[in-house]
Amino acid sequence: DRLVLVTTAGVRVELQRTQVERIRAVSGRQVGDAYWVADPNETRLFFTSTARPLRKGDGYIAAFELFLPFVAYGVTDRFTLAGGTPIIPDALGRLWYLAPKYTVYQGPKASYAVGALGFFLPEDVVDDGSFGVLYGAGTWGSTDRAITAGAGWGYFWASGTSEVSNDPVIMIGGETRVSRRVKLITENWISTNDGGDGVISGGVRFIGDRLSADLGIGGFTGTGTCCLPLVSFVYKFGRN
Repeated sequence: DRLVLVTTAGVRVELQRTQVERIRAVSGRQVGDAYWVADPNETRLFFTSTARPLRKGDGYIAAFELFLPFVAYGVTDRFTLAGGTPIIPDALGRLWYLAPKYTVYQGPKASYAVGALGFFLPEDVVDDGSFGVLYGAGTWGSTDRAITAGAGWGYFWASGTSEVSNDPVIMIGGETRVSRRVKLITENWISTNDGGDGVISGGVRFIGDRLSADLGIGGFTGTGTCCLPLVSFVYKFGRN
């Protein structure tokens, strides 16, 4: 008939069950006098994936640069599958991208994963095949403060033949939470070919209970081109 709540300050509150409209479990932690909800987008930086997996049954709907939507789902506690199609007239429904990721190891302070980002043309799969990136990544630290590093190799497949690049692209990124609702993010790419071009970026993530928004700026080191705006939104569903 009654529910008893004990606040973080030690205050005891008793409620009639009829006064409670909804009960929902949340994940987060107490920092001083404030409760910090967990980052709903902890499996990604701006674009690239961290080594952390989605839990089984969890998922999210996201839009990168507004016109690149995708949906991700935790098939198991270690295997995450994501995919989508661009919102571009000539590509919508004709070009698809698929991003499977398997977390080889998940620990309290370190995670390691392998995965791929592939682009497919279903109508011309025999002639044009698919292309994308095969990668491995590691994430060290907590969900509030961590470093992610990895390497990706470009691949191309068509008509039964395949090719994988010998020159990987190195990624180094980081995240640090500075307040209850704000996290700083950086994501940087370095090519290992003769040109040695790369991309550097930095920005902020605004954290809600289930919705997060990333705003950042990126630039190309080889050409000195600046600045590319980075905008993405993520809505998490499933368990919180």
